[in-house]
Amino acid sequence: MLFYLNNKNRYYFLLLGSIVFHSFISFENITFDLYFNSIYREYGLFFKSFDFSVFSRPSLTFPVWGYGIFHLIGENILINLFLQQLLTFLTLVYMDKEIIRYQVISKIKFFRLLILISAPWFLFHTQMWPKSFASNILILSLLFICKFFKTKKFIYLVISAITFGIVQNFRSDYIYLFYVFSLLILISKPFGLLNFIKKLLFPLIVIIFLAPWMIFTYHQTGKPLLTSTNAGHVLFIGLGQLPNNKWEITPFDDDKHMAKILKNNYGENYKSDEFNENNFLKKEFLKRIKKYPFEWINKCFFAFRLLLLDPFYVGNIGSFQQNQFSNVQEIRKLESYIYSFKFKEAKELVFNTNWKFTNKEVFQFIYTLYSKCLGILLFFSFLITFILSIYKFGLNLFRDKIILLLSLTVVYQISISVFAFHMPVYNTTIYIVYLLLTYLLFQKYLSIRQ
Repeated sequence: MLFYLNNKNRYYFLLLGSIVFHSFISFENITFDLYFNSIYREYGLFFKSFDFSVFSRPSLTFPVWGYGIFHLIGENILINLFLQQLLTFLTLVYMDKEIIRYQVISKIKFFRLLILISAPWFLFHTQMWPKSFASNILILSLLFICKFFKTKKFIYLVISAITFGIVQNFRSDYIYLFYVFSLLILISKPFGLLNFIKKLLFPLIVIIFLAPWMIFTYHQTGKPLLTSTNAGHVLFIGLGQLPNNKWEITPFDDDKHMAKILKNNYGENYKSDEFNENNFLKKEFLKRIKKYPFEWINKCFFAFRLLLLDPFYVGNIGSFQQNQFSNVQEIRKLESYIYSFKFKEAKELVFNTNWKFTNKEVFQFIYTLYSKCLGILLFFSFLITFILSIYKFGLNLFRDKIILLLSLTVVYQISISVFAFHMPVYNTTIYIVYLLLTYLLFQKYLSIRQ
């Protein structure tokens, strides 16, 4: 098999086959209704007419509007899935070509195998959501930044800025990563005043791509915003991920505590993701941390435990979300026991439950479990390899700009999971970055040993 993967054409064929396979097994559970569907429809109507009256909420600033472009195509799942998966395929092919061109990885056949078996990554791109498009464009942006570091050619910096600017119109939570990347680029070689001015192209172009959104939000709120306005909501309910917390907050969008304070301050018609409410919730979030700082530390440790046990998206090949899967309640209870390290209760549940799965459900359950175990294996591999590499090289490890760039991306995403709100689907956005970074660190660590 590994010998077979030495040939790029055979690898690309298998890559295409993996994409088709995962799309096929997920197809009956693909929907446009996962996240903010009606709002993206309105954005689509807005792009056709630029008529603000199409919005059901006059002060709408969440979500960011990029995915509305897909609704211009229409809501044909097959067409949109094809376009989404085509981008996934092209992204992986381009990454493979660049890895070979710059000889970044030794034993490319093994890395190709790791890509092919990456069920969380392929399942992630089978769903109709903006995360898929944003994820692929982010990977491309990272690749172009790496090419700039390798070649010092400013054309790659310009292309990376364009792609990152596009990303920000789909996923605004990467705004702080934009600041980090801008700083890293500005302090990197080549030095000199003229080169410094050229490197300013990166933040300038990204801001230019955000300018339409800033104009839009200025019309909506009177403030030109770089991001959408749900950070306060996410931070607040993120406190609720700690069970039985002192704040009495739950990790749900309809949290009663959040609803109560918003209702008291903004009336019955409040919207937690609008500009004023967003800023209010950010302040309330900080207020509660100041009141119970050690509780917040406990929350962060608990969120990290969630990250360890459930790091990446496991797919939607069964009807788990619709509760149309046999023994779904027992499965969820089993998962809860494992997350809580209640292995005795988990064992009793397994042996005392009358499991009734159809043949189709057996495959769906096993493949979902495979996806989950693979994700956990990758995350633990990353942690171990990252810690060993730092122990071996110290900060010298990050003299390699590519290692530094990938590490910053991963650390940033982990920080969101730990300090804000952990959702496996968001972490899966950079699954390929985890895989590439882990491989590079492992390769470097072993080469030193040898």
